[in-house]
Amino acid sequence: MIDKRYTIIDLGSNSFHMLTVTKEEDGFSAFSKTKQKVRLASGLDVNNNLNPTTIKTALNCLQTFRDELDTLQPEKILITATAALRLANNKQTFIQQAERILQYPIKLISGIEEAKIIYRGVAFTEQSQEQLLVIDIGGASTELIIGQGKHVLKAESLHMGSVTWLNNFFSDNQLNNDNFSRAIHRAKEIIQPHVKNYQELNWSFCMGASGTIQAVNEVNSKQQLKPHLTLSLLNQIKQQCIDSQQIDELIIDGLKESRQAVFASGLAILIALFESLGIEKITLSKGALREGLISILLEK
Repeated sequence: MIDKRYTIIDLGSNSFHMLTVTKEEDGFSAFSKTKQKVRLASGLDVNNNLNPTTIKTALNCLQTFRDELDTLQPEKILITATAALRLANNKQTFIQQAERILQYPIKLISGIEEAKIIYRGVAFTEQSQEQLLVIDIGGASTELIIGQGKHVLKAESLHMGSVTWLNNFFSDNQLNNDNFSRAIHRAKEIIQPHVKNYQELNWSFCMGASGTIQAVNEVNSKQQLKPHLTLSLLNQIKQQCIDSQQIDELIIDGLKESRQAVFASGLAILIALFESLGIEKITLSKGALREGLISILLEK
């Protein structure tokens, strides 16, 4: 007997992901994973409309996913879209085209809903009972969540991400102190109204999910710079970026080529979060949005 398969598709602001799993007694086991850089957030023009080239790239990716679904034949499918599509004024046109290809409905989730699902993914995989601060820096939004066990105590989705910060502060391709300073300063301005509420709730442990934090962790693991991900480490890696001078010449030991374009912009946001919230160290979580979506699908 073939195990039933469950598939989630995440139309993120930086990448599109398709994850198919089989159910296990203690959770799930990954059956197949597909990821493609689409960078929806970079495809938003000055009027927040997705440009035709980005739409074509995105739809081509979804056709690939559709072909895979025909082979996988999952029992259940859940498809969600996040920050870039929340921002896009022509989102309904895109979603209609995408749904026609996928032959399934797409759920456009709010920023707060996204934050809560990210926390659910962390709680599902980590099984921690400590009060956690969870951070997820996406392509067009950054989610901050405090929770304990399965319960979310505070959740925010902030309008800043690695792709939008790339466009806003590093569009000249230059990796210098000025661009980093402007990116960090603006991120701090966005974080500042929320600092008091988060610090009052307090947390005993900080965990980071996906993209930027995973990339920083990989750099640190390869170079063996520090025992933990700390502000000192982030500034050390920032200097490595500045030493490279330009984004298209950014070569850091341990950094994947696929993260090259958005690494510095995501790093600037992470530095701002550390400095604003007084974070001492952060640990990479095994779970995030996709694991949260899987947990929802398995409960249905």
